[in-house]
Amino acid sequence: FEALHAQGVFMEPKPFSVGFRIEHPQSLIDKARLGPHAGNPLLGAADYKLVHHASNGRAVYSFCMCPGGTVVAATSEPNRVVTNGMSQYSRNERNANAGIVVNVSPEDFGGDAEHPLAGIAFQRELESRAFELGGGTYEAPAQLVGDFLAGKPSTQLGAVEPSYKPGVHLTDLATALPAYAIEAMREALPAFGRQIKGFDRADAVLTGVETRTSSPLRITRGEDLQSLNVKGLYPAGEGAGYAGGILSAGVDGIKVAEAVALAIDAMSYNP
Repeated sequence: FEALHAQGVFMEPKPFSVGFRIEHPQSLIDKARLGPHAGNPLLGAADYKLVHHASNGRAVYSFCMCPGGTVVAATSEPNRVVTNGMSQYSRNERNANAGIVVNVSPEDFGGDAEHPLAGIAFQRELESRAFELGGGTYEAPAQLVGDFLAGKPSTQLGAVEPSYKPGVHLTDLATALPAYAIEAMREALPAFGRQIKGFDRADAVLTGVETRTSSPLRITRGEDLQSLNVKGLYPAGEGAGYAGGILSAGVDGIKVAEAVALAIDAMSYNP
């Protein structure tokens, strides 16, 4: 992004979301979602999709839900901590995990919010804070849901064993995200518990921080799918700001490939 910006490629900041990973026993999710059919091998591990519109105007939602999966390290720079989630094909790990994230917009980034790289600076600030809260050892900061809702630091795990490697450092996550995000999440978790029984159980584990839900900027393109000011450059997929997941990125890739093929065909046409 910095290299493209330095060369003058037009780009602009865009909204994305930040939050934590939450872990529950997969058996809890299976029971809540599948009832008496929980554990049926034909159904496999259950998943979920949740959303809550908080009273402060923020949307809180589950993101990248990983049935029978693990919380994984996604750090890409020194002295920063970032989490993500994944499931093996078998989906048979002990925990379910998902991002519980809150929407943010360029107005939240601080400083020069109109600068194309403002969202990256915002991400880096949160990731650096997560490194500090994790003890500065690349352990991820974590807190039990009950303690998070009560506003007190966690000192001991319950029955839910976190899957993050190299490990978690129990702390208070209240300063890991902006105050509006913490407020919205504290309102959303009990609401999610009313949809999925046990979702807000006291010993469910929150692990911070999830900051890479989607690109913090968009390399803007025109109707021909080329960069607005660099012809021949076709921004595509998640990094360029045109997708929010594997499937939508694949679809966008097909669209861009078709546009490239049409452009080549037009250049080679010689009546």
